[in-house]
Amino acid sequence: MEYTLHTPAPRHFATLGGWISDAEQCLRWAGPKLAFPFEASMLQTLLETEPMDSYALLDQHASLAGFGQIFRREPATGHLGRIIIDPRRRQQGIGQILCSELIQAGVRRHGFRSMTLWVYLDNAPAVQLYRALGFVPEAREGAAGCQFMRLPITP
Repeated sequence: MEYTLHTPAPRHFATLGGWISDAEQCLRWAGPKLAFPFEASMLQTLLETEPMDSYALLDQHASLAGFGQIFRREPATGHLGRIIIDPRRRQQGIGQILCSELIQAGVRRHGFRSMTLWVYLDNAPAVQLYRALGFVPEAREGAAGCQFMRLPITP
């Protein structure tokens, strides 16, 4: 199956809202600024808490397979966040496709020379994915059970 990144449409946010089933999952995915339950029709607005680019990963049938955002925080560094894959499609390599596409989009659009992210250490598939993509742990104070990681990008 082929996947491509797109700017998310309102219908994508409605679908995405259905992937979040409880308050703990919402907190781990979106952080403390998004309260659960939320109105799926308002999700796009609720997620726009700071300058960022939102992306929908669509399959060849234009169905939403994944979602992620790139935040602009440090000079020449993008920060990946709110990465999520359709629960029915997890463990199929789509996370790697999504993250690789997000990294490329950040480099193309903003000229980022590194990317960062936070990952929950008990999310073994995500930790494994980010390590496979070349992210390395970096000491940084954060939420309990989370690891900050950085990917240097060579031109």
